[in-house]
Amino acid sequence: MNNLQPKNATLKTTEQPVLSFVDVFNQFFLELQVIFPAWRVAFPTTEHLDAAKTQWLQLFLDEGIRTQAQINAGLRRARKAGGEFFPSPSKFLEWSKLTLADFGLPNPDDAYRNAKYCCEAINRGFPVKDNQWLHAAVFHAANQIGFDDVLVIPDDQAARCFERAYKLTCDAVMAGRLLPTIPKAIEHKSTPKKASPEIANIHLSAMRAVLGLRSAA
Repeated sequence: MNNLQPKNATLKTTEQPVLSFVDVFNQFFLELQVIFPAWRVAFPTTEHLDAAKTQWLQLFLDEGIRTQAQINAGLRRARKAGGEFFPSPSKFLEWSKLTLADFGLPNPDDAYRNAKYCCEAINRGFPVKDNQWLHAAVFHAANQIGFDDVLVIPDDQAARCFERAYKLTCDAVMAGRLLPTIPKAIEHKSTPKKASPEIANIHLSAMRAVLGLRSAA
């Protein structure tokens, strides 16, 4: 059975700067054949198999499946799905979609609760250790807004601003960018006071400016 050999194709991975997309793709297809042992029903001849590889490769290129994390996620879900028969390309595309959980990232609600807890502790003068943050992305999203600002403006508005900052941070993580290390311990002696509506709006406007959001009408 022939392996596909397209030229000038690469695959991004966190383990190595650049791997040959050809090698990775052929290894992926072999693993998928092992997971679904009745693959010969779909590809009874070498010609059928080669034609299928061409279609799958085109799907990868068209849909942006170019990272090892995407392939690993798809294979992991393929193993969980089980069965004998080879899946369709569209089914694998669904399996390969990355989620927050694939990167150990908490969901937005849990992330906001953790950020608020840590910000409250910091602003009351209690040191917050790096392992008290659920993930570095939570720390960096809160830090982008400002530990004081998370507590000063109304909770529903702070939650929306944090969600936006957290999404941007998670997008960076899922794209393979490394976040700076969280400081071992963070202390802050001042305690934020409940702001007047005017002051809260100033904080909110500043947060929106940082996050690229439009002011509310």
